Amino acid sequence: MKCKLCGNDTTLIKAHIIPAGLFRRLQKGMKPLEMITNKAGEYTKRAPVGVYDKTIVCSKCECIWQEWDNYAQKLLTDKLVKWQVRYSESKKICYIIDNYDYKKLKLFFISMAWRASVSSASFFSKVSLGPFEDIAKKHILDNDPGDCDTFSVTLAKFDHPLAKSILDPHEDKHSGINYFRFYLAGYIAYIKVDNKPAPMPLSQFALDARKSLYIICRDFEISKELKLMVNMIKSDPRNKTLLK
Repeated sequence: MKCKLCGNDTTLIKAHIIPAGLFRRLQKGMKPLEMITNKAGEYTKRAPVGVYDKTIVCSKCECIWQEWDNYAQKLLTDKLVKWQVRYSESKKICYIIDNYDYKKLKLFFISMAWRASVSSASFFSKVSLGPFEDIAKKHILDNDPGDCDTFSVTLAKFDHPLAKSILDPHEDKHSGINYFRFYLAGYIAYIKVDNKPAPMPLSQFALDARKSLYIICRDFEISKELKLMVNMIKSDPRNKTLLK
């Protein structure tokens, strides 16, 4: 088959869109990880190592982003390394990491968005970068993270233990600007796919090589994600006896 990155006819491999390490972090004991989706007609599925796709790339091309994947998995741990917390009165506003590798982290998110866009896995069916797919591909091949507004990425984090679920990514809009939202084991990545500048306040917290890394704190208990997860669990016919 043809590799979607290098274009060569070669043997393709089982490639992860979201690194397997982020999925393994969600597992408790020996219970297999389950994927929750709000796609019509689909219900909870077992996914012990997450979602992979063997129609995307060859082994040589996957090596391109292996270092970026490893870095993101190491940085985005349950307990952030060398972080500060900023408060407004008693409310936690954001985490701050002064020293991080902008290039590796930004290219991780660009490559993840590209992988999701070209994937044939149903879990990523709501992700399509359109004309930005080739632009993202060029950034990957050129090892170029772009400036802070190119595929602008803003990170948020839920601290609640029940929030460590991976929902299917989907299109999102902020002030009329196109984004895609990815869920990563307690984190949310807002990735801009638009030529227009990132809107406030997302632009203030976006990854920027000139600034520290800011991660917005979100309250899971009042979030729409909690309501969505509850509704999806209720809609799964296999759970009806448990919810009576």
